[in-house]
Amino acid sequence: MDKVTAMIENRKIYLSGGNSYIITLPKKWVENNGLKAGDHIRMEISGDVIVLRAKDSERAKRVVTVDSKDLCHDCLIRRIVAYYLAGYDSVRVKVYSEEHRRAVSLASDMLIGAEIIEDLGKEIVLEIFIDPNRFRIDYIVERIGNMCITMLSDFKQLLKSLDGYIHSSIVMRESEIDRLHFLALRLLKSEISGRPEDLLEYRTIIRALERISDHCVKMSESLMRVKVPLPKLVELVEICEKILKITMKSYYKKSSDLADEVINEVENFYSIEEKYSNILFELLEDFWRKKESIEKSANLRMILDSLSRIAGYCSDIAEAVINMCI
Repeated sequence: MDKVTAMIENRKIYLSGGNSYIITLPKKWVENNGLKAGDHIRMEISGDVIVLRAKDSERAKRVVTVDSKDLCHDCLIRRIVAYYLAGYDSVRVKVYSEEHRRAVSLASDMLIGAEIIEDLGKEIVLEIFIDPNRFRIDYIVERIGNMCITMLSDFKQLLKSLDGYIHSSIVMRESEIDRLHFLALRLLKSEISGRPEDLLEYRTIIRALERISDHCVKMSESLMRVKVPLPKLVELVEICEKILKITMKSYYKKSSDLADEVINEVENFYSIEEKYSNILFELLEDFWRKKESIEKSANLRMILDSLSRIAGYCSDIAEAVINMCI
């Protein structure tokens, strides 16, 4: 068996001294990687998976040069993000305008671990400093989930007060969630976290939470444009918040029963939406009388639509959790 050949072997576990377990390593693997008795190997442990790596099996540094001559500001940002997600360690960008420089700077702010370490005028070097062993996907998902819950909780207060500080806080948290979302996708692509068979489910969950944060910001911005407190919608937001809390609990506990409860709660949520649509209709009638219905009605509908979409994303997460449980 050489270094590039993948094999699956069954190995017996032995008990040693009553307190430790021992498993042997394939002789050819040890020899091919230049190991000997007394050497150390690295173990990456996650759930029911252990990955063994030879001590000196460090991967080569991945470097890429991006010529931004024909790229607009947003296109250059997307290109840098793509290389970040693909696991590159260094991105050298040839820049031709101040617009390109701003794009590199913004991309650096968007990506955790990305730093501009060299600016040569016509070329900027972006280095990615991330130790994958310091991050766990479950920890990142937990952080994003908790932040989404607090965004919904704060939106309830915003419905009562129209407090500009609360609105700004919601917007700022969405930016931080974007950064964590990109980091999680980078880790998933490098397949260093979680069970390989769960990668698709992790991606679904992380993407759904990122979209939930987007809709929290949309609701907050829409409410600030309406410029009218909407305390009658607090109850509906509370229901949505409760669903999200159960959703995250089902993920933490990897409970298919809780995931089923989430899906049932989402169906109940959809069934009571009509009640709140009638409440919005009453508000719209008042706006129509004041001849300010067009913009405000659109923003009111956007709030209700975003709540519905958040519930739908909770259902997506619950289905992913069930898949992980199976």
